Amino acid sequence: MINKLKVSSILLILTLVIIGCSKIAGIEKGTVKVTRSDLFEGESKKLKPHMGLISGCVKVKYKGDKKFISCKYEIWENGEITETSGLFSKSIDGEFEGEVSISLKELINNDLEISEEMIMTTAIGNESGYSSNRRYIKRFDKEYGYSPYDLTEEIIETDEAEIDVWGLMTEDDNIYSPKSSIQATAKEMDWAIVLKIYFED
Repeated sequence: MINKLKVSSILLILTLVIIGCSKIAGIEKGTVKVTRSDLFEGESKKLKPHMGLISGCVKVKYKGDKKFISCKYEIWENGEITETSGLFSKSIDGEFEGEVSISLKELINNDLEISEEMIMTTAIGNESGYSSNRRYIKRFDKEYGYSPYDLTEEIIETDEAEIDVWGLMTEDDNIYSPKSSIQATAKEMDWAIVLKIYFED
């Protein structure tokens, strides 16, 4: 009887230790939780109007067996995907709690006119550091009106899904009417860019 009690106590302690080793609380294994965040917070908000950036940011929590968190983007034109490309990955140890951010910046050419390209910067960061990627992409028509699509509700998905986390929507008639999701809205736009995250082994 005493031995059984000792074994039960040891098993209970081991279970508590294993649970306690996880840094990510309130999320099931194999699950991703994404919520809206802000690239500019606190005092840095004062700088936002002066930076000339179109930007977005989300908080990401993950717990599972995947080894990398990755980013990719899609360009939509008139309801169709015309370009898709992977951006970069950040190594994780089966867990991640941090932020994914994006910014787009217009360029001015030598004739002081708006360039046909923009600089897109994406970053993944947490308490252990950050990884980022910068590249040139062809911009939308200068005459189009535009609006970012930021998350309004929390997203909970499995770690097998590709998750839309942010979008920039543009229309030639300057009328923006967001739908129920980023992808559904992108399909209705003349031009859109969608940022996605996913997890890899």
